[in-house]
Amino acid sequence: MKQPNPSQKRGRRRVALVSTTDVKTYLGISSSGDDALIGDLISAAQSIIEDYTHRVFDASSTATKKFDARSDVSGRSLYFGEGLEAAAITSVTNGDGTSLTADTDYIYLPRNAAPYYGLTMLSSSSNYWQSDSSGNNENAISIVANWGYSTSAPNSIVMAAKRLSAFLYRQRDTSSDVDRPLIVDGVTILPSSIPSDVRRMLDPFVMNTL
Repeated sequence: MKQPNPSQKRGRRRVALVSTTDVKTYLGISSSGDDALIGDLISAAQSIIEDYTHRVFDASSTATKKFDARSDVSGRSLYFGEGLEAAAITSVTNGDGTSLTADTDYIYLPRNAAPYYGLTMLSSSSNYWQSDSSGNNENAISIVANWGYSTSAPNSIVMAAKRLSAFLYRQRDTSSDVDRPLIVDGVTILPSSIPSDVRRMLDPFVMNTL
């Protein structure tokens, strides 16, 4: 699987992994004076987590993506590519307009657990990955899915987001432990070193890329 393009993740509407209230409670803050700042730092922490793991953990809504009937297909398998993975798949429409059915026409890759990185057409199915009615392979196949690692973030990712948001808040007025700036979405964030405990929470979720 290819490493995802961060701009693909930024282009969609994001659901925050943690709330401002969660982070304030973690920090022991009762006043509302820094609410806007904390909200910005939550967004920054989420960007750092996504960049570090190459994954999206807030796939609570569905979206349609198009696939090429030739370049995205190898044998009977269609691969999402570009670091894409699906937490859940709602519908698959072949190039000829046929609505394909899971376990009748295709199975998921991997077979036993989400997130999925592709689909394999069953040899028992009369269908095959094909072009549209005009003979075009490009964007011929449509898949509606929750594109990301999970429809709701795992508890360890939520904790990592809370911990990292609080860490950024505490470091906002200091340059201690900084060796170089971290750039996220064109914004310089200090410090650049993710806390070791946050790394331990994130490491099991880092996407393997080819």
